[in-house]
Parts: sequence; C-alpha cells; structure tokens
Amino acid sequence: MAEHNEKKELSSNDASASGTKQQSTAGKSGTGAGEPQSKLKTLLAHLPLWVSSNLTKPRSLKTLLRCWLASWVGFIIILPDASLNVLGSAGFFAMLCSFFLPPNLPVQLFCFLMLTLVVGLCFSWGIGVAAMRAANAVRSTAHIQAVALQIQQSIKSNPAFQADPTLALTTAVYNGEFLETRASVIYGCFLGFFAFIYGLIRAYIPVLTFTSIFATIGLDIFCSFGPLLPTAQYTLLKTFLISVGCYTGIALVTTLFVFPETMSHSALRTVCEQLDRVEKFVMMQGEVLKAVDQESGPAGTGTSGNTLLTKLDGIKTLMVVIMRQLNATSGMISLEFSHGKWSSDDVKDLVNPLRGIVARSLGLESFSKLVRRSTEIMRENENLSKESSNNTAASPHTSNQTSASPKNLPDTYNDAHLLRQMATHTLQYENTHRLRILDILPLVESATFELRKAVVAAVAATRKSLDNVNRHRWTRHPDVDAELTRELDAAYESLTMALKEFTQDNQNAKRMHFIKPFLALLQKEDGTMLTKAEQEALPFRSLFIAFVLGTNLVSLSEAVIAMMNIVRSTIAKRQRNRLWAPKGLRKIGKLLKGAGGSGEEADAGQVFGEDAIPTKSEEEEDAETGNNHKRDPDSRPPTNILQKMMNKLHSLYQWCGTPEAKFAFKYAFISIATWIPAVVNNTANFYYEEKGLWALIMAQTTLNIYASDQVFNLVIRLVGTFVGAVLGLAAWYIGDGNGVGNPYGAAAVTAVFMLPLLFVRNFAPQRFLPGVLLGCATFALVIGYSWVDGHVPQSPSPGIGWSIAWKRFTLVIIGSTAAFIMMMLPPTSGRKAVRYRNASIITGLGNLYSFLMSTWMSDAPLSNKALQLEFDSSSKADADKGNRETIDDEKTEKLDTATTFSPHYSLYSVRWLDKFRVRLLSLSDELTSLKQLTTTATWEGSIRGKWPAEEYNALLDAEGEMLVGLALLGGALAHLNDESRMAFMHNTRVLNPNLIADVMTAFSLISQSLRTGEPLHQVLPQSLVGRLLYHHYNHHHLHEVSPNRAHGGDGLTVEMLSSLDYMFYATGIVAVFLVLKSVDDLQKITKRLCGEVPFEGFEKWRRQFESEHTTTQ
Repeated sequence: MAEHNEKKELSSNDASASGTKQQSTAGKSGTGAGEPQSKLKTLLAHLPLWVSSNLTKPRSLKTLLRCWLASWVGFIIILPDASLNVLGSAGFFAMLCSFFLPPNLPVQLFCFLMLTLVVGLCFSWGIGVAAMRAANAVRSTAHIQAVALQIQQSIKSNPAFQADPTLALTTAVYNGEFLETRASVIYGCFLGFFAFIYGLIRAYIPVLTFTSIFATIGLDIFCSFGPLLPTAQYTLLKTFLISVGCYTGIALVTTLFVFPETMSHSALRTVCEQLDRVEKFVMMQGEVLKAVDQESGPAGTGTSGNTLLTKLDGIKTLMVVIMRQLNATSGMISLEFSHGKWSSDDVKDLVNPLRGIVARSLGLESFSKLVRRSTEIMRENENLSKESSNNTAASPHTSNQTSASPKNLPDTYNDAHLLRQMATHTLQYENTHRLRILDILPLVESATFELRKAVVAAVAATRKSLDNVNRHRWTRHPDVDAELTRELDAAYESLTMALKEFTQDNQNAKRMHFIKPFLALLQKEDGTMLTKAEQEALPFRSLFIAFVLGTNLVSLSEAVIAMMNIVRSTIAKRQRNRLWAPKGLRKIGKLLKGAGGSGEEADAGQVFGEDAIPTKSEEEEDAETGNNHKRDPDSRPPTNILQKMMNKLHSLYQWCGTPEAKFAFKYAFISIATWIPAVVNNTANFYYEEKGLWALIMAQTTLNIYASDQVFNLVIRLVGTFVGAVLGLAAWYIGDGNGVGNPYGAAAVTAVFMLPLLFVRNFAPQRFLPGVLLGCATFALVIGYSWVDGHVPQSPSPGIGWSIAWKRFTLVIIGSTAAFIMMMLPPTSGRKAVRYRNASIITGLGNLYSFLMSTWMSDAPLSNKALQLEFDSSSKADADKGNRETIDDEKTEKLDTATTFSPHYSLYSVRWLDKFRVRLLSLSDELTSLKQLTTTATWEGSIRGKWPAEEYNALLDAEGEMLVGLALLGGALAHLNDESRMAFMHNTRVLNPNLIADVMTAFSLISQSLRTGEPLHQVLPQSLVGRLLYHHYNHHHLHEVSPNRAHGGDGLTVEMLSSLDYMFYATGIVAVFLVLKSVDDLQKITKRLCGEVPFEGFEKWRRQFESEHTTTQ
C-alpha cells in the first residue's frame, strides 16, 4: 500500500511545493477564503498561459514593479517646468525608451543593451554632423543672403513678426525657404547609404536590432531637418541624448536597488526553473505508463492521452526555448561583479550539464509517442484481421489476395516492424503470449519506478540546493545549508544505487522485470535454443519500446549524476559569500559576431533567408578538413587575377539577389521615398507641421522581407497603435481634463495605465512584440507630446490629446502603407521561403543521419578508455586553439566526474558526440524558427488558391519525429562500447549498405523536390522499412558473421538479451526505424505537395511480381 501511494504521488504531475503550501494555507483560513481562491483559479485558467503564469510568479511581479517604477519616473521628470526646460521638446523620449528597453534584465545585460542604443544614436549623430558639414559646403551664399533679405522685408510688413523677429526666421526655415537641391542631394545620399547599412545590420545581426532602429531614427532627424537649416546646427540630437541619459540613470538605479539581479543570479534561477520542468517531465511518465482497460487504451490515446501529449509537448518546447536563451546569454555571465558563494564561472559550469539533462529528458517524449503509435497500429491491425476473417468467411478463394493487397493495409502498417516482423504475425504472437504493449506497460512501470523516483528526488534536491545558494547571497544559514547538503548526498546515493540496480548485468537487475517474459521465447519446449531463423518471428516489439524508456532513463540518470557531482564539489569548496570580480571581457565581441542574438531577439531565430544557416561546427569542420562539397557547375575555380576579380563580382551579383540584400535595398529606397516630401518647397512645411517624420520611421520599421510577415505586422501594428491611442487619450483626459495638464492628475492616471502596458510589454509572446511596442510608443507620444506642448512653446504646435492621437494613427497608416507597397515591388513569398527552408532542414537531417551511420561504422575507438589516452596525448596540441583550450578543460573535468559513476563509457568525453549535439541543437533551433515562419505564412491570403498549411505542419511534425529518432540513435551509440558496437554492426540490418543508399537517395530526392517544385516519381520506394526487409531476405549473406565473432552469429542468447549493451542497441534499432518511418512520411507529404509522376501498370506489376516471386530465407 505504501509503495502504491508513492507511485501515485510520483505519477501526479500537478502537485508542486508552492501549490501544496497554498492549499494548506487555504485550508487553515477556512471555507470562506477557499471560495475566492477557487474563483481566482477559475479566472486564471481562462486566461492565456503567458498571462496566468506571470500573474502568479513573484519574480515576474517584481520585474513588473521595477519596470513600472522606471517608466513612471521617466514620465515624472517632465512634469516640473525646471526639468522640462532642460530636457526640451523631446523630454518624453525617456518614457518612450522605458517601453522599448525596460529594465527587465540583469544589470550587466541591461547596460550592454543600453550601450548599443546609445552607440547607435551617437553613431548617427556623427554621420549627421558629417552630412551637415558636407551639405553646408555646397550651399549658395547668395541664396542664403537673398532669403535673409526677404525675411527682413517680411518683418517690416508683418506686425506679428515685429513683435517676435525670431518667429519670422523660424517660419521661413520650416516653409523650406532655405532648401537647396545640392544640399538636399548630399543629405539624401547619406540617408540612402546608411539606411542600407542599418538594414543589413537588422538582417545579419539581430542582436543589434534596437541599435539599428535608434540609429535610423537619429539619421532621419538629421536628414529631415538639416536641409531646412541655413547654418550648421550640430546639436540636433542633444535633447534626445539628454532624455536617453536620464532614462539610463533611472533604469540603473531601479535595476540596482529595486529587486536587483545579476546575470549570475538570473542564470542560476533559470537553471532551477529548468530543473523543475525536468522534474515534472519525468513525473509525467507515470501517467504514460498507467495501464487502463483495453477499451480506453493506455495513457496517450483518446482525449486524455492527447491532453497529456499536449502537456509534454508544451513543456518540451518551453525547455528548448529557455535553454536557447540561456545559451545565448551565458557568454556574458563572467563580465560582471557578483556577490555570493558561487562565482559566475561556477554558475556557467552548470550550463553544459543542464543542456545534457534537458536533451535526455526530451528523449522521454519519444516513448510516449511510441506507446501511442504502437497502440494505434495494434487496433488497426485487429480491425484488419477482423475484416480479413469476414472476407475469408464470405469468399475463401479471395482471402489471400485481399489480405496481401497493400491497399487494404493501414497507413501506419510499417510502424509495426520494429522487430522486423510482419504486423499480422507479430500481433498473433503477442496475443498468444500476452506480450502486447498493454501487457508490458505494467511491468515497465514497476521496473522503472525506483529509478524514476530517484531521478525526481535527485533533480529536486539539486534544484533546492541551487535555489538556496541563489537566494542567500548576502546571508548565511548554516543549518539550512547542512540540511540541504545531507538531502543532496542522500539523493545522490539513492540515484546511484537505483541506477546500479537497473543497469547491473545479472538476473537481479530491475530491468529484468520486463525482460523475463521474453527470455522464455528463446527456448523450445525441449529446452533447446531457437535458431537465428526461428527467432525472426519472435514478438520483441513491446520489449524494444520498453528499452527506449529504459535507455532514456539511464542516460538521464547519468546526466543528473554528472551535474550533481559538479554541484556537490562546488558546494564543498564554496562555503562563504564573497565579492567576485568580472573577467573575460573579450567575449563581448564574440557575442556581437553571432547572428543568433540574445534576449528577446534570440526567440525569433533566423528571421531572414530562405535557406537554413549552416552551423558553426560544420563551417569549422569544412575549413579544417578542406572539404567543400559544393561546386560551381558553370565554371572551375579562378586561376588568375582577372578571373578572381570577376568571380568576386559574380559573387556580389549573386548576393544582391539574396533576401538580406533585397531587404536592405528596399529599406534604403523606402527611406528616400518617404523623406523626399521633407525637402520639397511645396511640402516641407506640411511635412514638418504634421509630423511626417513619424511616417518615415514607421515605413522603415514596418518593412519586412516576406509578404506574410508584412501583412501580419501591418495588422498587429495598426491594432497596437489604435489601442495605444485609445489608452493615451483616456489617460490624458481623465488626468488632465480640457486644460494643458495637471501634474498630480497626470502622474496618478499615467501610473495606473502603465501597469497593463508594461505587463504586456514584458510578457507577451515574441511574435506580438511589434504591435505591443507600437501601442506603448503611441501611448507615450500622446501623453508626452500633449504635456510638452502645453508647457514648452513650440512652432508649430503639435496639439494636445486628440490632435496628437489622430495624427499618430494616420501617420502609422501612411508609413505602413508605404512599406506594404514597397514589399509588393516585387513581393517575396513567405510560403516559398517555408518550402525552401524545409528542403534545407531535410538536407541537414540527411547529413546528420549519414554522420551517425558513419560513426557507427567507424573503425576508430569511441569508448571512454580509448578516448582517455587520445585526449591526454592531444590536449597539449589543442591548447593553442583559443576557445578549444577552455572547452578541453571543461571536458577533462567532466570526464573525471563521469568516470566515477560510468564503468565503461562517458557522456561527455566522446568528441564526435559533441559535434553531434551541436548539429542536433542547431536543427532543433531551425525547426522552432520554421514553425513560427509557417504560422506567419498563412497571412499571405489565398489569392492563387488555398495554401496547404496543414501539409507543411505535417512536414514539420515528421521532421520533429526524425530529430527525436536521430537523438535516440546518437544517445544509443554513445553508450555502446567498441566491442559491442563492432559486433552488432555485423548483426544488424539497418547498416545494410543498400538500405543506407536508399535512405540517402530518399533524403536527396525529397529535398530537391521541395526546392525545385518538381514532382517525385511513382516508382520510388513507398516504404523504406519494406526496402530493409527486401535487402535482408535477398541479401542475407551480407549479414552472415563468423562464429568466433563476439555476440556470435547464431542469434540471440539469454545473456545477450539481458545485457545492458543490447538494450542500447535495441534503442538504436528503434531509432533507425523511427527515422525510416519519418522519411516515408516526408515522401508522402512531398508527393501531396509537389505531385507524383505516374507509371502506368507499375503498381499492378509490382503486386503480381511480389506475389509470384516471394522471397524466402
């Protein structure tokens, strides 16, 4: 009973420590408090997840309070006349900056982002000064004197100008009286060229997006107002920089004193949150393993099963996104001062082990999907058997033909061949011996319970210890530290013992609980062993699926133990809090070189381009080995100077056709087009009075490369502007009425309205960020401009309240429309980019598959013992390779910790595995970005016909399934020792050279079909699993092995099936079958998308040929 209660507690994924505390508190307060709490939970359940989760997180509320205080103070500073006179007409820019870059980041990272903003403005200030100097050099002195004479005459004839002579000069300036064509051309050249540069920065360096935007704004101001001025005024951006400086000071004060957080603290908190998700992910495996009655099926089928898979997928996606953000920002952890027991480097040392834990925990999802798929196949085959029986009873002469016809088989028919058996035979055997997946799941649940429980306890203990280190950076709690250390040690010992009991090579191992029912199948009734041929029909499918969970739990346990070793050793040597100084300032440049970005920009992935960006490891590997597989089919490499020059020009010409270059050219053109009215005499005054500069900025910032992105951004920007205008008007007229503004009312009302705006700004999903930013900017402009106009004399007056709001909304529409028109000349289809990117990802998946197959077939030693000697001999040679030195040091430390719990292999010492992980994570990131691009592509409309979005989503699902299979295969290879790997290499069918050739051919043809739009041919293999069976039965002599080879060629033995190596080998086989099934799915989807070339009579002849030429062993 106690064990049952423990299992029930472990399988419940809704319980948490905080939830338990809340329930106990509610219970103590009585039923009266429980009812409001239940209503609050009901309300939160109906809100979007990003709203409800952040409303209940103390950390999110603290961040919101800090951002709100900074924004509110940014508005307060313009209320006194003394400060407003210093800030000038652009005093509201401080509040505007608080919406663009709120202090929601650690000190170091916030300072870095603010620095990029200031650098952008200052750089454009310098460019503007250069443009003004060059333009004034070509101005006509005679023209200036003539206009000055006209101004003197207007003063004499106009009483208003006589009262204020400066008004005459101002009127003449903004009426365009001093405009000259030559000066305007100089400004236009500067604007067009540097707008092109800023467009390239947005395309190639997303981390500097805000730098590009604010640099563009500074350049727009200089080039819009500079041509109107007769003399040099180099301080046009002074008031903006003063406002930015004020906000920077406010933000730094709030960041340092209002719930301060260093990057080290933020990173360690993220690590704890990731571990909490891993804990939930493992606990949810209990739900997958729960067996119910046959009618409803196991968890994973039906409505509840879909909900469970949805939860697993949601946690998986969140872990991948958070891990990506942590990887992007971890490079700056060492660049700050921090206080606490752990240094920044200590925290950074946890990133790689955490990456391993997250990767291995995600592998658990493959087990739940295999269980669901296996159950679906079982039921479809049962239905097929019933139909065959009915057909047999009705017409005995046609029963064989009916059952053999491929048209009568379910779509998932090939999935049942996980043990390379025909589905019907497997089903019959499983039913006879009660070895269905429904029968095995209870055994798997009991066999893995102790290990799952130990993993959950170990992850929880590690999380608590790290959270304690992170929370008590200024205080000491020796009793708490000692208690958590004991808990961590106990959890470590428990996990080590549970792992040992599960992996030991004897009949007492826990995994034998679900292996023993299959051992009896290896022997005949007379006690003799089955021959290898007789073993072909054994129903090992359920066992192999169980092996998938077992291997994933073993891999996850080892990764958790590796991290616990680091945590325990660090806790032992860091006993007191102290101040840690920064180091590694050179890493700032490396962060800027990366195109991935950090923070919010990192979520967007690759924004531009139709092809996936090659991974850094692939580029470095090609550079080191000199392997450049792609060649120019139209010319050989240049051999002389002229050919090299022309080749460079050709490359430049080709680059001009890339999406990045097109975007930059459009960016420059739209800048010039919307700027020209500012330098035309007839429109200059209208452009200035109606704030045409806003339309220019909106056109630049709204421009996108794809039509789908343009339409989506147009909609959310207009919605955001409308909402911001409405909130701005409401806040202004509620707080200030019909006057020029009441400081107390304005401060109070603005404080209230800022809270929801900043909540949405901080926590809204990334794809809605452009609309959110525009809504916040509109709110700031309505409030800020209205206050400034009522207290600072301006000519002309921008107006108050409604006047500002309708101008802002109109100019947003004008700028967005201009950007939309530019996007249509010519339009770049996002749907085409989706197709191209899918083709590139499929090529990458094929390359990763070939990399793993090549690794499996490699003669080089891959085990820990062999690599230890290799590592020792090569560590000195690697020491002079910059970053490689640091990486090798980390590997050495991890190798030492890994060998304490792994007897014959290591998770971190295999160099090929490091390359594999980098390429795997890169493909995962590309898939995440492509999902967002696919979602956005639906906004292009259906002008030429409906876009098959469901097919492209199915394509992404198949690619994701393949990525899971490749991850499983890589993990299995990492655990096989060299002897077992080489022996199994000659006993498996998945390494058949002909099969590998078929698989690589399928990858290539599918990718080329998607890239070119050409249809696939009907005669291509419909099923790679069928090709595997064909190659085996017709070329089985290729798999014959010598009798003296390890693991033998006489088939499975009890010892072999019970060994740990065979469990990982079986997982690798399942992984390969997942890959084959995914390739089959990709081929079917591609045929539905691109078409299929028919071959008349081929299908009929193939069925006839296969029925008359049955292959036998």
